[in-house]
Amino acid sequence: MPRTFDHSKLMPMSQAVTMMLETFPKLGSQETIKAIDIPGRILASPVYSNRTNPPHLLSGPDGIAVVSSQTTGATKETPVEVNAPRVNTGLPLPDGFDAVVPMEEVIHISKGRYRIHIQVTPYQNTIPAGSDVEKGDLVMEAGHLFIPYDIGALLTYGIREVSVKSWKIGIIATGDEIVPPDKNPLFGQIVDSNSYVIAAYLKQFGITPVIAPVIPDDLDAISEELLRLSETCDMVLLFGGSSAGSKDFTADALNNSGILLFHGVSMAPGKPVSLANVNGNPVFGMPGPSIGALIILYKLVYPLLRQWGAPIPEGTFVNGELTAPVSSYGGFDMFLLVSAHQHEGKMLITPVERRFGQMMGVRANAIIHIPSGTPTIESGTNVQVLMIRSESS
Repeated sequence: MPRTFDHSKLMPMSQAVTMMLETFPKLGSQETIKAIDIPGRILASPVYSNRTNPPHLLSGPDGIAVVSSQTTGATKETPVEVNAPRVNTGLPLPDGFDAVVPMEEVIHISKGRYRIHIQVTPYQNTIPAGSDVEKGDLVMEAGHLFIPYDIGALLTYGIREVSVKSWKIGIIATGDEIVPPDKNPLFGQIVDSNSYVIAAYLKQFGITPVIAPVIPDDLDAISEELLRLSETCDMVLLFGGSSAGSKDFTADALNNSGILLFHGVSMAPGKPVSLANVNGNPVFGMPGPSIGALIILYKLVYPLLRQWGAPIPEGTFVNGELTAPVSSYGGFDMFLLVSAHQHEGKMLITPVERRFGQMMGVRANAIIHIPSGTPTIESGTNVQVLMIRSESS
């Protein structure tokens, strides 16, 4: 029989977070990736330029290349005629030339010959060799968060591969009733959406999700799969079977495979969440309902990944006026989905109607946290919410 869920022994959320962070302080590993794949990843070790850039003296504007000493004394009243080659912006100056006169400052006389009426100094209107970087210069320090623009720098400087911080998270969906997204669910079956939703959240921060095949409600099969993933991943998220149903085997599988740290936290949604130490790595028993899984992602998984150095921002908080009263739930930390929207110059916070399914998350753009013991928050009260998508129009 599966382990029963004891509501009388729920761990306070703050205690669960502290235990989690103290038990799993590691920072993750490293991997080498191609420069074209870097956006969203974090550099693990410094990188240095393999090239001098630019490698040659380049022209700044479109114009003519000149020997600067030959322009001495040139003015509109006393122009100077020179033989000179045309040069275009960003292209090398021919050997022997050290400055550029812009085209708008010259008069073409004949092929290769120009009349100039301004004087230029050495290297004026040029881009000196090495003015960007010299070969061997430091390009980026360890800890640099890559954005798409950085691809251009790495490729320009001859850096084709870099070492980045790496976090792999195994994701296991369990349940006889769970089917993969490419199958049409029959009566009583549910499509596995959690695996792909959470994987997408993780990938946007350069974290690699490893999605396992759906595992039926079998204690041995669940234990075997989570042991396998815990050996190759930094963290495992085990979905479903975390409450008190007749086929809820998650807590037993965690206990059999490692050390069960807690099962049940005084937070709603997400109350049945569990955490174990398996092969030295955290394994979360995640709630099956999608909103509960989302809350656990934000309140437990994200904080641990931040501690490991993952580039997950703390989040954007906004303040606004509550449009309907909300109440806490006994000794629980409550998390409600809300819509934060501007109306007549005022930010309004409207609770999303609670109901089964996915539409709550579709309609919401923020989460409000109501700490344990908070009295009813009346309509009109100014509250703070965590944004989870852009503000509603």
